[in-house]
Amino acid sequence: MRCVAGASLLALVGCNQVFGIAPTRPYDASIDGVIDVPHVVLDWQVAVLLASGAPDPTMMFVPIDPAPKVRIALLDRPFDVDQATYSSDDGWIRIPRDYLNTTWRLEYTLAGEVPHEVQWAPEDKQGHLAVPVFGHLQRDPVPTGGGYTITPSGVASFSLPRVFTTGLWTEAKVNNYVPSDGATIDFDFFNATSLSGTKGRPDPALGDRALLVDYVIDGGSGCRVAAGSAALASAAIQPGVHSVQTPTWDAGRKTVAGAPVDFKFVTRLGMSLGKLESMFNGPSSTLMFGAAASTDMPGFAATPAESSLLGALLPVPVMQPLLQCSYSVNLLPKVAQPMMLDAFPHVLHVQLIDTRQALGVTFNSGMETVLTSAAAGGFTMAFPAAIPMHFLLATPANGSVDLAGDSDQVGVGPASGPLDLTFTREADADLRADYYDVVLHRIASGVLTTERIYTVTAPKVRIDGSLLVPGADYVFEVRSYKGHPQAQRGNFVPVDYPYGAAIVFTRTFKAS
Repeated sequence: MRCVAGASLLALVGCNQVFGIAPTRPYDASIDGVIDVPHVVLDWQVAVLLASGAPDPTMMFVPIDPAPKVRIALLDRPFDVDQATYSSDDGWIRIPRDYLNTTWRLEYTLAGEVPHEVQWAPEDKQGHLAVPVFGHLQRDPVPTGGGYTITPSGVASFSLPRVFTTGLWTEAKVNNYVPSDGATIDFDFFNATSLSGTKGRPDPALGDRALLVDYVIDGGSGCRVAAGSAALASAAIQPGVHSVQTPTWDAGRKTVAGAPVDFKFVTRLGMSLGKLESMFNGPSSTLMFGAAASTDMPGFAATPAESSLLGALLPVPVMQPLLQCSYSVNLLPKVAQPMMLDAFPHVLHVQLIDTRQALGVTFNSGMETVLTSAAAGGFTMAFPAAIPMHFLLATPANGSVDLAGDSDQVGVGPASGPLDLTFTREADADLRADYYDVVLHRIASGVLTTERIYTVTAPKVRIDGSLLVPGADYVFEVRSYKGHPQAQRGNFVPVDYPYGAAIVFTRTFKAS
């Protein structure tokens, strides 16, 4: 599930995106003297580094703190506030035994965030949801005035410098650098943007590292290309001090071997959107190459702030981008690939965008992918997530209304009971839709506000009609995901790549 959000839970991880994960603790058959307790789990999934700065191959799973509010109910019944509690000891949510082998609802609300409702039928003790966090959970505040003064040896000046950290993953443009500054970068960590969770104070003892990268605009391709890098001796930050760093500059570049984005993918997007297709947004459709934090974690988990920093309209991976191009570039230029990032998987991320406007709001539908390199080297282009389509909303009083038709502000009549949104997916055996997020947005004065997020493993979601304010405008954002092959069992954790998503905004609608 993508970042429309993140920890308290969301203050920590910066997205409302929750992914299922497989149980990692030995099963305890006796809890408080009760044998064989049916339950599901909701917790954090944490990717950290070893002290060496390399990725720790073992994921951590930690109960959410502060504890989310949870409610459960069978699909056709109202929530009972007293029926479920969240265990801060192990992240368990116990369920009645009669919930097994039937579809039921789990609503959890993270501190300061909108409710997230999962409609599912997980296998016994297989239901496990988690929010991905990249970097250690305990984060000290960034001290005021802390940063780095960096003067690498072997370089005279910079063009488009940026400072990165790994472990606690951050990125920042060095906005105050001008060529007259020569080969010195003065960087205050206040300017860093966190890629996952709240920004914290880097801790070298926990594997956090810092890196300066300079970029140039390639004259032939127009790409933003990493031209050189320097790994800092220490990522440590002290209050009121910009530590002096004199690392060695590395200007070596390597080839990025990858197939171009064939125009057939653009055609596929437009054909699948049908009447929801408006204008392919070539300038905003991008390709990025870089080092990912982990490919054992979901592919689109960076904070919305990081997407904005990169100028991306759809979610992006937690990665250090070394190359950013238009989707249409056929031959990728050579790029600096810092040795400090060699231990991390290198990925290619592409997103294709179709832009539609209605009621003063811009809706960005599209499809995106995260590719890992093949064993023989290079990337094989693929967009593996099936695109959702043919949206119908069954209403209590107005029959079934088409939300993929010709016009917006579709009338759905009085929302006096539940409404069922159904849709289909591309019929292609090579594509997958492991699960869907259906996001209910309200539109007012040209502003899109998220009201509720639903997660389903089948292309159908039940909407409580009481959520719809008469006369207000709404839209569904439907996202399909490929990358969780056991989602149908309630176990979302095994992640496979290429990882993909397709995002479609329906027509806007309103209840009377």
